[in-house]
Amino acid sequence: MQRQVADELGLYVYMLVDPRTGVPFYVGKGQGERFAAHGREELLDRDRTAQSAKHKTIRTLRDAGLEPEIWIVRYGMRSKHEYTAVEAACIDLLRSMPVLATTRGIVRLPDGQANQLTNKRREESRDHGLIRLDDLEDEMAAPPLETDTPLLIVSLGDWRDSEETALDGSRLPGFGYKTAWLPRAERVKHYQDIGQSASKWFGFTEREVKRHGIEYVIAAHRGVTRALLRIVPGSWQSIHSGRERRSGFHFEVIEQGALFDETVGEYGHRLPGKKKGDQSSFRYWPYAR
Repeated sequence: MQRQVADELGLYVYMLVDPRTGVPFYVGKGQGERFAAHGREELLDRDRTAQSAKHKTIRTLRDAGLEPEIWIVRYGMRSKHEYTAVEAACIDLLRSMPVLATTRGIVRLPDGQANQLTNKRREESRDHGLIRLDDLEDEMAAPPLETDTPLLIVSLGDWRDSEETALDGSRLPGFGYKTAWLPRAERVKHYQDIGQSASKWFGFTEREVKRHGIEYVIAAHRGVTRALLRIVPGSWQSIHSGRERRSGFHFEVIEQGALFDETVGEYGHRLPGKKKGDQSSFRYWPYAR
């Protein structure tokens, strides 16, 4: 799988993170399997009298039965100038600002400290932003979606903090998909939150959904299915947003069963790429060939 991931990454910047503390101890750049080379270097460097600080840290982790986490900061960059600039910015930042160890039992996740910044949104990263290598491997392990069941596919962008109102009138803190939900263990805890974002307010209509014979909805992110929802019959609502009419529905989360395994399962299922110029946030499955 690492070879497959390396082929997809192109030029990238990465960090080695101490899994005990969540603190980065090395920033690097490369292409191919450069992110995995440090482990091999450490093995070759063991007999040298003057091991580098990086290799000493890796050796200490391995002696404790651990491996460094690999976090991909940016990938798919187009020039060595670009990835060198990103690497330099990360090094400058980490050499200047303290990164505190996480509390015992708390795992550090990408975007897990979003509230410490006053920025309202992340800058555009073309879906190539900060992600743990393990999560990226899970995405790439996702098999293609091949079900014959009619589905409404709703694509969720990155999470945005915003005062939102659920269909039942309750208040919601935002919409979209949080980076922290990429690991399966976290995603399953937040199916309800994912469903709230995927069930309102979009340009689909009850009439059109029924015309396609659809009863189930897939919430997708980064081109991979993340959650399966069942539309509660008779629960449709609509609002007017400017001149547009947008719809939503109440839902039930489906977490198991044949259809769940066929459409989401452990790793999610990869969706076919959109046609050039297609900016729609929802599509009907099966796609028109």
